[in-house]
Amino acid sequence: MASQVKQAFDTSILGGPVYRLEITSESELSDIRALVPDDAILVSVRLPVAWSKPAEESGFREIETLVQLKRDFAEDDRQPSASNIRPSNPKDGDFCSVIAEAVFHSDRYHADPMVSEKVASRVKAAWAQNEVNGRTDKTFIWEESGGIAGFNGCLLQNRIMTVDLIAVSQAHQGRGIGAALIKAAFSHYAGLADCALIATQDSNTGALALYRKLGFVETARFRTFHYVPAPIGLH
Repeated sequence: MASQVKQAFDTSILGGPVYRLEITSESELSDIRALVPDDAILVSVRLPVAWSKPAEESGFREIETLVQLKRDFAEDDRQPSASNIRPSNPKDGDFCSVIAEAVFHSDRYHADPMVSEKVASRVKAAWAQNEVNGRTDKTFIWEESGGIAGFNGCLLQNRIMTVDLIAVSQAHQGRGIGAALIKAAFSHYAGLADCALIATQDSNTGALALYRKLGFVETARFRTFHYVPAPIGLH
């Protein structure tokens, strides 16, 4: 049965009630507009690519295609991490948020023309801040010359490690830092988890190429739709 889940974090950043629809059957799409709460400023729903799209008159617009990938852990993942990598501490939050605010452009909020770029970037900045303040199981930091060049926040649940948010500053991209941060997670979680999960938009071809090079295999694709009755942050 379909349900509406209020998104507390998104609500706090976007300035009004934000919801996620959880739909269990394709047949529920025929009445999707009736599932939208009256106070919502944005409602999202993520559907398997094999399902039909919501009707255009429902007001739901296609925003992105999300690719999910999986990789099983292996014994040789237990390799020492690069010397520049260390665990995060709460003092890293501001540095990580600055990186996240600058580098993310393909996520669903940035891809939605009804959401301002400023608001979309603010979401990522706050998300990164949360990474080093208790959201993650562990966040790996690449530190160089007294500054932070990148981070990788990971979650652990039921012996599954998920890369929650990973970013490398624009000035340090192209040097293999992202790969090193993911390998650091492999090293730490080998033995603690059976597999690793990661996801990104199909438009983020560079990230997809990196993940596949590191042994991730695509397991599913989902299309994300937004209902936004009025522009957010575009005044």
